Amino acid sequence: MTTPAILDCPDTANVRLLFFGKLADRFGRLRSIAIPSAGCTIADLRRRLVAETEGGDILAEPSVRAAVDQNLAVDDAAPVRGGQEVAFLPAFSGG
Repeated sequence: MTTPAILDCPDTANVRLLFFGKLADRFGRLRSIAIPSAGCTIADLRRRLVAETEGGDILAEPSVRAAVDQNLAVDDAAPVRGGQEVAFLPAFSGG
């Protein structure tokens, strides 16, 4: 399955992005972006955010997980559609 290029698609829908921990320092806590109305993948979102944000490569770290509508994604091939919420979560430690 080939996903259309996010920036080249005339028909778009909005996705709400949430960032936590050190990611919020880089991207802000909340963002809304347009994606193709046909949808995209988490990998597509990551690539776009890395390319558009200075220092955005932090989002590409393997320890950063993603959740779609509060469900942890198994991998970056998970689909995202307009109206959904995607949260990016860095590794957390506690004690």
